[in-house]
Amino acid sequence: MERMIIIPAFEPEETCLRELVRRNWELGNQMVLVDDGSGKAYETLFWELGEQCIVLHHNENKGKGEAIKTALRYIKDELWECREIGIMDADGQHLPEDMERILTKAEANPRTLILGTRTMDSSVPLKSRLGNRLTAKIFGMLTGVYVSDTQTGLRAFSVELLDFMLQVPGSRYEYEMNMLSACAKQKIPILEISIHTIYHDRKNSCSHFRGFRDSFRIYKELLRFFLSSFSSFVLDYLLFNLFLVLFGTAPLGMLISNTAARRQA
Repeated sequence: MERMIIIPAFEPEETCLRELVRRNWELGNQMVLVDDGSGKAYETLFWELGEQCIVLHHNENKGKGEAIKTALRYIKDELWECREIGIMDADGQHLPEDMERILTKAEANPRTLILGTRTMDSSVPLKSRLGNRLTAKIFGMLTGVYVSDTQTGLRAFSVELLDFMLQVPGSRYEYEMNMLSACAKQKIPILEISIHTIYHDRKNSCSHFRGFRDSFRIYKELLRFFLSSFSSFVLDYLLFNLFLVLFGTAPLGMLISNTAARRQA
């Protein structure tokens, strides 16, 4: 059980999820499927899929981020042999074969976040395409790390990052953006692998992403990251100048001031 795939699911489309589980099973990958409060109408589906994967349940909908964290805690507590962890959506937008590729990349690159990034061409609904491009530009400007597909749900990393990912804040879709921001802040490498782009219809009707509300959550977290980084810069600058007054501007004084300011900030 060296590889484990997390699939958070809320009121999933039955055919898509069954096919996703079946193909991952055929590839020999174990799965933790999280029922994020889908309700009684989906009890039979999750019970049947329990024959091929570990199924965890939320009594109520807590959000994608919380579903991922529930699975991460289970892996930490129960699956000690796990070495690589993958995350993929339940709506059929990701191919298990692509999941296999990024898990292999994660195995070769410990302590690195691997993203399966989509090609933002005409096959992607216009709203999703424009939103992703805008978010990618803003994220790049704020963090200095440029990622072509910030909203991809196909990700993988080695178990060395498990505790780190559990500490990332966010309970819903903003968790995925916070994951990127946290990695950028801690200088954790982010690698991208091109994957197939799959949408079942132009409106992306299988997705539970709520345009305004979930976009607000994502951009709010980006603003918080910016304010945190900016305040650290201001504090560092002020302390540096204060220590210059105390220790002088000679080379030794500059060195002491720079070191002391960074330690305090």
